[in-house]
Amino acid sequence: MRARIRFAALFLFLLCLPFAAHSQSLPTVYVGLVSITPSNAPVLAGVDGGYFKKYGLDVKPLIMAGSSTALAAMLSGDVSFITIAGSGLINAYLGGRDAVMIAGIINFAPYELIVSKEIHRIEDLKGKKVGIARFGGSADFLARWGLEKNGLKPGKDVTILQTGGNAERLAAVAQGAIQATLLEQAFAYQAKKAGYRSLMDYSTIGLDYQHSGIGTTLSFVEKNRDRVTRFLKGLVEGTHRFKSDRTFGMKVVERHLRVSDVDIIQSAYDYYGPNIPTTPYVNIKGMKFLLDTTAETNPKAKNVKPEQIAINSLVQELETSGFVKQVTTGK
Repeated sequence: MRARIRFAALFLFLLCLPFAAHSQSLPTVYVGLVSITPSNAPVLAGVDGGYFKKYGLDVKPLIMAGSSTALAAMLSGDVSFITIAGSGLINAYLGGRDAVMIAGIINFAPYELIVSKEIHRIEDLKGKKVGIARFGGSADFLARWGLEKNGLKPGKDVTILQTGGNAERLAAVAQGAIQATLLEQAFAYQAKKAGYRSLMDYSTIGLDYQHSGIGTTLSFVEKNRDRVTRFLKGLVEGTHRFKSDRTFGMKVVERHLRVSDVDIIQSAYDYYGPNIPTTPYVNIKGMKFLLDTTAETNPKAKNVKPEQIAINSLVQELETSGFVKQVTTGK
């Protein structure tokens, strides 16, 4: 199983992310990316800008088929880090896995509820199908939360189906296989351009949320603290370049989304650029919200504090040392 995960992920990396050759003298660090989305921009910017190399690491991003595959690869040691939703990490932790989040990338919910053209209100989804990526992931969590807040019971009033990544979910709506889905901003923008309706923008409803962050194991942090710190330095510097250099940032978005529509690329950059934190603390309030909501169906979550899963001490060290200020101000 471990060999198959490594081979499949490496194949997708070579197919989808043709970055320049890396120096063989640097230690290789694999990072599993759960899906194709601008949420991964800080990691990709760190690679494209050469910032991980600057701190002595040969970082190779690998596109992986969902959070369960990424978690399995992380726990087996095939990858050192993964980008993962807070909800997915919490479910792994509650299942007794060694899983922690050491940096927050997207500390809000960048989703819209996109529906087929015959749906006009959320109530119209009764008896219909909603597509998500994977059970336990961010889209699944938010879809269920949004339906329940509007009086619909997932699994009873509305069928929840695993239908793949953002692109696959949008295609499923277009084909009539499902009547609604949650799409991240860039894909929601494409859907609205194609005439589909958005019934809810989760980013504008004041929800404390940890959408995506850097996951790893506590044992890896304890054994490789220097390597983890160097990875975070590359992440911070890559994020700053992404935010401050529009041309560079848009190129990162264009390559990863694999689209040529300038409107979509510009829209994605303008949406994510200002909102990705340069100092990537995990959103403690967002993790608490996820734990409190999870506790409604899983009592184990009641006894877990956000700080047990969200490890902000490493980022705090970078900030207090003056590193973040030096990157952002040059002083």
